[in-house]
Amino acid sequence: MKLKDKELWLELYEIAEKIQKLEPWKYLWDMDLLVYLCQPLNEIFYCSVMGHGGMHRAIAIYQGEQIHGFFELAKNQIPEYMLINYQECLMCNYIGRQETLPKNREIIKELGLSFRGTWISFESFEKGYEPSPINIKQVKIMIEALKNFYMMFRAIIEQGIKVDFENGEILARHYDKEKKLFLNYPAPLMLPEKHYDIIKADDKFEKDIMKLPQTEMEIEYEFLNYVPIRIRDNKEQDGRYYYPRARFIAERKSGFVISHDLINKNDYENERDYIIESVELLINNFYKMGRPKSIYVRDEETKMYLKDIADKAKIKLIVKPKLKAIDEFYRSLSRMGM
Repeated sequence: MKLKDKELWLELYEIAEKIQKLEPWKYLWDMDLLVYLCQPLNEIFYCSVMGHGGMHRAIAIYQGEQIHGFFELAKNQIPEYMLINYQECLMCNYIGRQETLPKNREIIKELGLSFRGTWISFESFEKGYEPSPINIKQVKIMIEALKNFYMMFRAIIEQGIKVDFENGEILARHYDKEKKLFLNYPAPLMLPEKHYDIIKADDKFEKDIMKLPQTEMEIEYEFLNYVPIRIRDNKEQDGRYYYPRARFIAERKSGFVISHDLINKNDYENERDYIIESVELLINNFYKMGRPKSIYVRDEETKMYLKDIADKAKIKLIVKPKLKAIDEFYRSLSRMGM
């Protein structure tokens, strides 16, 4: 480890230990958000404290649009095997040695640190990947986020700032250039707009698709999410394992799986190409089986990619975090030990 990197790691551990002494999980629930508007990085950090209920103690840092996944998880409707697709964040963990990733134990040893009972470690949760240790760029991000989380939490317990978390307020923090100081204040929750690369169908599609008969079928479609299966060859140069994507079409009422594939990211050149290919697969299904009455998808993102197609085909598009037929298919695989 380079000397400069080691100094950054030690700085990060120092602030993490300061936070540990304040025990924020005794005061805050995971939905009590502390939000730092970071001008140097042009980013918004949403900080969530875990452990008030006596479970896993941690500080989760969501950057910008990542916070939308946090609220999807908060609904508590996503099946357990799909949770990895909605938790994108950097996390400061206060856990036991056995729960600490082996690579993180190596980092702690190299830094010359030691812990008894509770170990401090850091993990990156990125969609499509196994949880992994953070890299040096993420170390810098965590230093900035946790330093400001520390000051925001102190403002609550030392300055007595009152925040109506139960009614949707957050504690916000930003640097005021005119006053030349940081301000901490209650504010309404601010969420960044999420951007989607909308797939548009042309006029010819609308004309051709309406010639097809509409059936009573209710289709479930999933193509954006990954499944937590470690495949030996799916390994990045930095040592991280990436998951395959699941692409399923199923008939909701009968439970019949029309098509299913596990897609490796090397099978397509970029995200847009994969999405277009997946939309075309659905359209080809229409031509084989007719226009379904409705299409069920797991989340708003999937809905947005299919919205123009569904609108022009006069098909109802419904968001359901639990997809009856597809989830049952997964459960059957689990029962068979796959």
